[in-house]
Amino acid sequence: MKTIKTYETFQTFIKQPLAVILAKTKQCNVCVSVGAQLESLGDDYPSIPMAQIYLEDLPVFQGQHLIFTVPTVVIFSESKEILRKSRFIDFKHIERLFSIYSDD
Repeated sequence: MKTIKTYETFQTFIKQPLAVILAKTKQCNVCVSVGAQLESLGDDYPSIPMAQIYLEDLPVFQGQHLIFTVPTVVIFSESKEILRKSRFIDFKHIERLFSIYSDD
């Protein structure tokens, strides 16, 4: 999964028809397992871009998008937030969304 390190890169990344961001911290063990599950789901939908953001490296993202807990998965469609899931993430819901937007 790609790691976004600047806010400008983030803004460019979310202009796509569907873009998935995993907000996490470096010391979060749950974030590691959620990232692995998200990548596994992404293997079935290779046309959907995914990236991770470490909140320690990009605090402006945390402030601008009101990320209060990790892990948080935020899905954007053409720069608009369409889904946000935190802590207990419903991957079935995310997969349904992927199937709607996917070219695969």
